[in-house]
Amino acid sequence: MKYHKVWSKSRRELFLACPRWWIIRYGINQGNWDRSTSKKWHSMSDIRPYWDLMLRSCKQTIFERLEDLQMNVEWSQLYTERRIRENLTNKLSQQQKIMSIHEIVGTKNAIDDNLELNNVNVENLLKNAIKRIDALWNTDIIQALTNRYHKQWMVFERTEYGSVNGIDLYCGPDIAVKMQNHWHLIRIDMQGKKDSCFEEEEAMAMVSWIRGKYNLPILANKFVIRIIAWRYGFWNQHRFNSSEQKLTQSTHLIESDINQMQIMLSKLGDDNSMSQIPLAKKTSTCRKCALRESCPGGSNLSSGIMQQSVLELAELS
Repeated sequence: MKYHKVWSKSRRELFLACPRWWIIRYGINQGNWDRSTSKKWHSMSDIRPYWDLMLRSCKQTIFERLEDLQMNVEWSQLYTERRIRENLTNKLSQQQKIMSIHEIVGTKNAIDDNLELNNVNVENLLKNAIKRIDALWNTDIIQALTNRYHKQWMVFERTEYGSVNGIDLYCGPDIAVKMQNHWHLIRIDMQGKKDSCFEEEEAMAMVSWIRGKYNLPILANKFVIRIIAWRYGFWNQHRFNSSEQKLTQSTHLIESDINQMQIMLSKLGDDNSMSQIPLAKKTSTCRKCALRESCPGGSNLSSGIMQQSVLELAELS
């Protein structure tokens, strides 16, 4: 089974965290799976804890506010709060609809174990979202845009893809701003993880995605990378200078990831058996997964990994 070459930071993170979840989310619709089964499992794999839905709603609201800011339309605090409430309510309703359509046994319990949803908790989610948005609007870069210090800037949707070396890339920046002779590519990370040794190579993928588009430069050194990440209750900013050498390293990382994903997908075999697909690295990943009741490691990851090893040995013998 050949993997359709698609790369994004979120796909990479899921692949590294749990290959089995990655297979269900992105692999089963690639080959000889029954279409209805593939569609069902794919939608089930995207069921998220309510906290994650809040983060998605928050990011959506930020995009909407930035798009209006481009047209010189500024939001009031009251309107901002109304939009985040509407976006969160819609995402909660959409998820409940998916769960209802598929009659997913145990999934609701898996979600509710992470965050029991009631009116009080919804308000807490909204408070967290509003705190993030308000703090983001007080950062130097957003204040500069609000005060019209930079004349040339753009907002991008993550669903837009680019292509390099035959690989579809979903890794565009959230914002691109021209400052003097450089374009600053900005990514807003709603739930910043611990610093990764690959953070710079992952971030450089934005340059691969955007250079030469929208009349922007081709040369890598004409870009600056800025990551605005929410960590420990504050927006933290990281800045990287772009170069051709770093871009080459980033391309190698992407190609290596695609190769590993192809190898993982081939382990399914003709019968689509999951017996050789590794489980999650950490139990914290399992706690976020709505499909853990049907997974060998869902209730006890250590035991599941041992069972998986036995199955792999049995198939090899």
